[in-house]
Amino acid sequence: MKNLLLLILMTLGLYASEVSWFTSYVEGSQAAKEQQKPMLVFMNKPGCGSCAYMKENVFTDPSVIEYLNNNYISISLDIHTNDAPKDLQVKVTPVFYFLNADGSEAQERLLGGKTAPFFLKLLKKANTPAK
Repeated sequence: MKNLLLLILMTLGLYASEVSWFTSYVEGSQAAKEQQKPMLVFMNKPGCGSCAYMKENVFTDPSVIEYLNNNYISISLDIHTNDAPKDLQVKVTPVFYFLNADGSEAQERLLGGKTAPFFLKLLKKANTPAK
């Protein structure tokens, strides 16, 4: 019984140790509609230094991971090969779109890498209903 409990706790720890990314806009947007959650769309490309910074320093931060996994549908797309709508296509990276569950813009898009505390603040702001 103790081994089973330990295994469950370890599994939960592993689950929360990384952002749960969709790599398809179509699948992610469908999940957002079903779960009524906003979307974070991370447009990136191989060889992008700021994209690597975000992956290595921001999307590994426990506070960011927890907030994203609990409050967003996170979608990571390569700008060269993706299924995002034409109005989300970009030529520079990284670009972040904060979208409502229906695909409408919740907040203006963000360009460039940011620190974990700054990015977490933006995530919370974009997920707060307008007054």
